[in-house]
Amino acid sequence: MTCPTCDEQNREVTRLRQDLANRDAELRDLRLREREQTKALQASARQLTRAKAKLRRQASQADAASTIAEVEVALESLRSAPGAPIRAIAVPRAILESAAVPFAHGDYGVAMDRAAQAEQLIAMLADPAARNHAARTAAEVPFDVAVSLRVARDGNLRRQPRGNSPVQHVLLQGSTVVAHAYKGNWLRVETASGRWGWLYLTLVGAP
Repeated sequence: MTCPTCDEQNREVTRLRQDLANRDAELRDLRLREREQTKALQASARQLTRAKAKLRRQASQADAASTIAEVEVALESLRSAPGAPIRAIAVPRAILESAAVPFAHGDYGVAMDRAAQAEQLIAMLADPAARNHAARTAAEVPFDVAVSLRVARDGNLRRQPRGNSPVQHVLLQGSTVVAHAYKGNWLRVETASGRWGWLYLTLVGAP
């Protein structure tokens, strides 16, 4: 003797299992497309970075002068903004000022690189995530041009961009680092000895 209710339940279970399998397949497809899109975006970003670097190497005196002037305007705009991080602004200002020497010697590509480094730090300081200390919710932003910096005072190189993250190494005042990205108020840096980690913005100064 068959059980109509049992048959109906079995059909419902079968339907639900098939529905779950279909949704799992859709989720896998979405994740695959997301990974492919991420790879494509990263490839595009690398191509853009290479193109910008090529343009800087081929920069003329007029190109360099125009870029430096634009960055000076951005720096002044940041300085006059409400709640501007005045102490931190000294770092991109010093880097931008250092562009004057290669510019005077006709090394316009180097001058453009210095201006680009300063511009990236200005963008970081203007980022609300950086100014609100929201490192946990902020996205990591890579720099197009790596930024050479000097440790302004002894500081901790941390595993993650937060104050309670494990300390990987203590950086001494005067040591040099190269910043490759930022997240909130933190810089992802590489030390002269090849260590990688996160360093708080106020611990660094111009090289």
